[in-house]
Amino acid sequence: MKRNPKGRIDSGGGRWFLLRSWAVVTLLLIGSGCTLGRHSSGTPVSDDGSLEGALAGLVPLPFDTPGSMSASEHEDLEAASAAVAAVGEEDLYHFNEAGDPLLRTGLLLGFSVRVGDRLEVEPQRLQIMDKGEITFPMIGTVACEGMTLQQLKQLLEERYGKFYRNPQISLEFHYDPAAASPWGRVLVQGRVKGEGWVNIPPTRDLTVSRAIQVSGGYAPSAKKTAIIVTRRKPGGRKEVLRVNLERVGTKGEVERDIRLLPGDVVYVPERKI
Repeated sequence: MKRNPKGRIDSGGGRWFLLRSWAVVTLLLIGSGCTLGRHSSGTPVSDDGSLEGALAGLVPLPFDTPGSMSASEHEDLEAASAAVAAVGEEDLYHFNEAGDPLLRTGLLLGFSVRVGDRLEVEPQRLQIMDKGEITFPMIGTVACEGMTLQQLKQLLEERYGKFYRNPQISLEFHYDPAAASPWGRVLVQGRVKGEGWVNIPPTRDLTVSRAIQVSGGYAPSAKKTAIIVTRRKPGGRKEVLRVNLERVGTKGEVERDIRLLPGDVVYVPERKI
């Protein structure tokens, strides 16, 4: 040790202690799978670059790094990934940029034609058949694959305009839970009583708990505290969310019961005993 000009004792050990402390903090951050200075949403917490600001933002990200998961969570995530890999991405491309459903094979439409106060074509239910075609009274087969409902309506007004003056076309989606849904579907896998696809209703408010309910409910061995939702996006990108539905039931934390989007895959893992 040596004494500095102001009479204070100066030791190289003090600097070594600071360097070693930073090293320990860095190792702890890497090992815990945390992201420095970011919320779980990925938005910056502090822009001042201070240690206090950085530490305030240490929030573990679900499934962010291998170090942040237990062996059981690893197994659950691998099983969820296998469920996602088994399905295609076609469900992601059934909408235009505005989010409007695009017409495709299997969808049901309600249809009628009115001229003034007179009903010329009785209300009926029609289905889009193979090759994206649908057959209408009087005008025959119309190719509508990839159109929006409004685009098809404009086409029908033109076609029926050859028979009637100013025809009023009524055209709407007909929702049948057993048929294809214009608003998409989600896949439910894992410890439920009936694995498979679940249609999104016209209200578009299908939640995780509702999708599980439609799938027959939980199997006895279901792990309700860590349900995995994989949100697929165009281009192969994925977002993995962990949902604790047990707290929805016991604590009333309904905000945890997220609304599902077309193409989501819900995986209910097995509870380890």
